Formats: sequence, structure tokens, C-alpha cells
Amino acid sequence: MNKLVSVIVPVYNRAHLVSETIESILSQTYEPIETILINDGSTDESLSVLREYESRFPDKIRVIDQQNQGQIAARNNGIEIAQGEYIAFLDSDDLWLKDKLERQIPLFEDGVGLVYSGTEIIDENGCTIRVERADELISGYIYPQLLVKNRMTGGTVVVTSDALKRVGLFSSDFKAAENWDLWLRICRIYSVRVVPDPLIKYRVHSQNMSGDGQLMLRAKRQIIEKHCDLDSKDRVIASYSRQAYADYHYRAGLNFFAADQYRLARKEFISVLRFSFVYEDTWLRLIRSLIGARGNNLLRSLK
Repeated sequence: MNKLVSVIVPVYNRAHLVSETIESILSQTYEPIETILINDGSTDESLSVLREYESRFPDKIRVIDQQNQGQIAARNNGIEIAQGEYIAFLDSDDLWLKDKLERQIPLFEDGVGLVYSGTEIIDENGCTIRVERADELISGYIYPQLLVKNRMTGGTVVVTSDALKRVGLFSSDFKAAENWDLWLRICRIYSVRVVPDPLIKYRVHSQNMSGDGQLMLRAKRQIIEKHCDLDSKDRVIASYSRQAYADYHYRAGLNFFAADQYRLARKEFISVLRFSFVYEDTWLRLIRSLIGARGNNLLRSLK
């Protein structure tokens, strides 16, 4: 007999999209599922939409109505009342493919605390922009690799309730990247499995938090300071920690470079070399930051 999956969906002003999200859960080929919809103080008609689904599917859908507390608190409040042995996450503007859970749940063997998948990126109208397959090699004990960058779109992830009881819920210390922080805490203790194929449609639009480069960069720094250990006795952890710092400074350099702030970009690219002498195209970026605005404008004109 299949075990219950609890799906946590925080909702804030998504009346025009959330029905499609809910339908993608109801269409799952896996059963049983309980869907917990948390209305986080929406000011549009979201709550009415959620209540309608709750009345139509009282055995499958539960609605929490709360004052606006933010997405982290909404998810955690949903987890607190979840009854499932497995906990899955979905944002109120994204969609699951119908066989998502059917393909993921069987991968939970002893010692596995998290299963994720690839992602299909869609626009506001639901049209496919690109497909991002997950790397099938990022499986098993992946904690060191996960220090460098987050490999998982939140809506692809399913975790065990036991894992959450052991490591805790989403941390309110984060303004962004709270997913990444939780995945790291789980992956430090548990093994991971992956379905490389895309099992979720992730909607890109102007309100995506991941589009705020500075916010995400600050969150990345926060992740590094919390989880990385350059002096770890575990050489693998120390090595990937150096890569994490290199990646942080590289991303910061790219942001300054894109804004034509070449002096600041140069400083960041030099910092990359303190942690990794060969990382991405740092040397090329460093050279380009040295030639300044006129040189780079000339290079762009030649392309």
C-alpha cells in the first residue's frame, strides 16, 4: 500500500494561476495525497479559489488561512499539520507533470531523505522556454557538491517527514535561499536520489525572487558562512568550500561586470583566484575588467 504524501503550497495573490497548480496535483497518478494550501494573507480572490477546491475535495485538500507572514512561515505552518510520511513542495504558480510522484516515491530506500528531478522552464503563458535536466551524477552523498550551488528547484523536491523532524524546518534567518539551506541540512545526513527528467514546470515571471541578483548573492554568502568550512579536516568538504567561495566572488564579479563597474568586478575576480586558480572564465573576465569600458565596448562592437 502506498504511503501518504503531503503537498505544501503557500499562496499569495495567485487567484489567476493557482487553479492550474492545484489541478496538476489532483491529476497525479500516485495516491494517496493530501494537499495543504496556505493562504498567506492574499488581497485578491485567492482564498475564494482555495475554499472552492476544499469544498469540492474535502478528503484531499485542506486550507489554512493566515495573516501575511511570508512564504517561509507559510510552508512551515503547512508542514506542522501535515500527516504524510513524505512531504513535497510546490509554489502556487508552478505545475507538476502527472507522473511526478509516481516516479519519485519508489526511490525512497533506507537512508534516502530527499528525491529531486529536472525542471522545465515556462513563461507566464505556460510556453516552454527551456528544459533543464538534472545531473544524474548528483546523487547519493551530495553534501559537498551542494555547498557550491543549489542543484534543486524547490518544487521538484520530496523529502521524508523523518528528515524534517531530525534537521528542522525552513529557517526564518534567510530572506532567500531557505530551500538551499534546508536541502544542505538534509543532505549532510541523508542520501539523495534523482530523476533526471523534468517533472515540474517552473514558471518564470517578474515576481520570481530568483531574478533579484543582489538578493540571491547575499543569500549565497549567508549559505557559505553557515555551511562551508575552509579548515575542515575532511579534505572533500574543504575543497568544495573553496569552490563555494570562488563561485560567490565569481558571481559578484559578473554582476559588477554587467553593470560596467569594472574596478569592482576586477576586485571580485582577483578574489576568485585566492580560492581557485582556474575557475570558469575568471582569467578572461579579469583581463576584460582591466581594459575598461572603452575596450569592452570595442569588443562588443566586433561581435
